[in-house]
This record gives sequence, structure tokens and C-alpha cells, in this order.
Amino acid sequence: MSTEEHKAVVRRFYEEAFNQGQVAVLDDLLAPEYRDFGATPAREGIEAAKANLLGLQAGFDQIRFDIKDLLAEGDRVAVRWTGRMLHAREFFGFPATQQTVTFSGISIYVLQAGRLLETYPAQDLHGLLQQLGGHRS
Repeated sequence: MSTEEHKAVVRRFYEEAFNQGQVAVLDDLLAPEYRDFGATPAREGIEAAKANLLGLQAGFDQIRFDIKDLLAEGDRVAVRWTGRMLHAREFFGFPATQQTVTFSGISIYVLQAGRLLETYPAQDLHGLLQQLGGHRS
């Protein structure tokens, strides 16, 4: 696949999975051996990715991730993104604030045969927790 085709897969991941909330699209976009290295230990498999997305949807409405930069070389795609969502329900023990929260990050994806194989995210979780009423500066 070309780098443009790889970028199209990643765009579809953000648009259909996150922005449209289509959990089932992960069956098409992720390799069966998909691994997300944003947690320790890494989350492995499509079902773990679905559970992660469903967990986000359980706490938030109006989920929107905007791609700010999208770069590709070979089988890798890097994305700089900003997420916005309404904290509508309890999330990881934080009671709903009914406020829109924003956070940003960079994720690097490795693709294989037109599917996402690995994800290496780095995001401002501290800033997100502050908005949820967690950590104070």
C-alpha cells in the first residue's frame, strides 16, 4: 500500500470509530494481532480495542477527534490530534461534570496489509484528569 492509502486507513479510524462511534468498524481496520502500547501491559487484540472505545463512549458524549497533522513514511503513520468530548457520565470514578473536555496527543501507527497493527500513543492525560476534577497543579 502507498503512504496515501495508509493515511486513509488512519483517517477512517478516527472518523468512523471515534467520531461516528462505530465500534464494529474496528473489525475492518485492525489486524487480528493488533496491539495498543498506550497501556502497560499493552492492550492486545480487536476485542480489547473495542472495549477501550466502549469505555470512552460509556463516560462521554459528542466525542470528536480532529486530526491536526498526518504524516506517513513506509508502513508508519503519525497523527497529531485534539479530542473534545462531553463528560456526560461517570468515567474511571470521576462523576459526570456535564462539561466539554479537551486533550491532545500524538499517535504513531504501524500498518500491515492495510490494517492497523500497532499503536504508540502519547497524550495529555494529566490535563484531561484536571478537567475531570482529578489532579490539581
